[in-house]
Order: sequence, then C-alpha cells, then structure tokens
Amino acid sequence: MSSLRLIVNARIATGDPRRPWADAALLDGGRVVAIGSSAELRKRAPATAEVIDAHGAVVDPTALGGAVSTPPPPRTP
Repeated sequence: MSSLRLIVNARIATGDPRRPWADAALLDGGRVVAIGSSAELRKRAPATAEVIDAHGAVVDPTALGGAVSTPPPPRTP
C-alpha cells in the first residue's frame, strides 16, 4: 500500500495572502508535500496514491502534518 494520499475537493487555508485557499493536498506519510488545486495535484500524484474526497469540507493543514508558525507575543519594556 502506498503511503501517498491525495485529498481533493477540500477547503484548505494556505496562509498565503496571494492564494488563501486551496482545494487539494498531497501527503507522503504524515508530511504535506504539496498544496494546490485538485486538478493539478491529480496530475502530480502517482496512480498508486490513495484519493480521499473531502466533499467540500474544511481541512485543517495542521491536522495533515503541516506546520503553522505564529509570531511571538510582543515584548513589553
């Protein structure tokens, strides 16, 4: 069984103001290797990848294995 999973038809917040939402993610094990459109990632993923249809659900990138960084709190003098 392949460790590659392709989640399609999702709503994934990217954190990128130029492209705030994506609808697909390609995972290798627990690591996110690509975020993009369902069409582009279907072309990129091998035929052995497990395809999971999210049916329009919001998918949390941190639950996929992605990292989210937040700035530290402001320092007070």
